[in-house]
Parts: sequence; C-alpha cells; structure tokens
Amino acid sequence: MPMYKMWSYSHTYTDVTYQCQHIKCCLTRTHISESYVMTYVS
Repeated sequence: MPMYKMWSYSHTYTDVTYQCQHIKCCLTRTHISESYVMTYVS
C-alpha cells in the first residue's frame, strides 16, 4: 500500500473514531438521563 493511501486511511479512521466517540458520548448522556428519569418514574 502506498504511503499516501495509508495516510488517508489512517486520517479517515481517526475522523470516524472521533465522530463515533462524540456520538457515543451524546448517546450515553441521553441514555443516562433517560434511565435516570425511568428510575424515578417507575
């Protein structure tokens, strides 16, 4: 694999990982607040 392909691949991978972590963080926050509410409601 040529160097530039590896670089673009790792760059894309980093981007995706970063976005994934961001989404996970948001989802976790929402999930925590939802379960928190559910606990009190039930």
